[in-house]
Amino acid sequence: MNPSSGAVMRLLLATAAWGLSFPTAKAVMLAQATFIPGREAWFHSALILFVRMTLATCIMLVLYRREFAKMGRNELRQGVELGLFGGVGMLLQTDAQHVISASLSAFFTQFTCIFVPLAVAVRSKMWPTPWVISASAMVLGGCAILSGVSADGVSFGRGEWETIAAALLFTAQILALGRECYRENEMRSAATVMFAVKAILLAPVVLAGAGLGESSGAGDSVWGQILHAFANGPVLLMTGLLTVFSTVYGYATMVRWQPWVSPVQAGLIYATEPIFATLWALFLPGWFSALGGFSYGNESLGVPFFWGASLILGANVLLLERKRPVAGGPG
Repeated sequence: MNPSSGAVMRLLLATAAWGLSFPTAKAVMLAQATFIPGREAWFHSALILFVRMTLATCIMLVLYRREFAKMGRNELRQGVELGLFGGVGMLLQTDAQHVISASLSAFFTQFTCIFVPLAVAVRSKMWPTPWVISASAMVLGGCAILSGVSADGVSFGRGEWETIAAALLFTAQILALGRECYRENEMRSAATVMFAVKAILLAPVVLAGAGLGESSGAGDSVWGQILHAFANGPVLLMTGLLTVFSTVYGYATMVRWQPWVSPVQAGLIYATEPIFATLWALFLPGWFSALGGFSYGNESLGVPFFWGASLILGANVLLLERKRPVAGGPG
């Protein structure tokens, strides 16, 4: 297996790990709501993201402390870039979900498969090939089918524009991983900085949602409720899954192996995330519900899933067969 093909398989596994985060994070937020009542949905989203990024930073510092101690200016710069692009993108995406459905959010997030080829075309001063255009259209169509989005159901308001802005930032994150000036970087150090920057960006959102000095009707502080929530066994288990697989493994694999493929192909690979999210949601919600004592039903497959998945996977096969060789390798 050549390095590029191996990178594709590893990035698909990373995307599968990100797909795991959808049903798992929702289960954690349902559990959080029972321990920390009366808070807005966006607070619960920001809280679990903050916990994931903070724990991921700590794990990376323990596992790769020697590499981190030798980190240079270039790794620091790349990590900050990745953290800012990804962190602000997550904040915009989370805020948008207050006013639009999860399906619309998933659909507009996949605009990265359009933005990445356009950005590469501007940078290289070359139009995307017909194969790239066809693959991007197939992915966007597949995501529309998976999300249940139709032209009649789309109106461009605050939520839509925020999610499109988030997709632009995720595009910048993908492109930052492919920049030539970062090719020799020690990527584990850059990933550690990335997690830390995301946690720092999310901290003010958590503080704002918690409300400094507030307490529940029973006199418990919000911080006491948060500690109680994350001392719960099922919540700890689900948070561990999110941290180890969806965060540390998923993002560390991304920063390590994405430089072996083109940014365009990376964007299309990441568009398989809704497929994996649906497959995980076939059985995990019921298992989490039994474990945590809340109500969260399993999803089921329908004809739209098979059509949407076929288009997305077909687009990846289309580009995989016609990919351009990538010079060099990951740092």
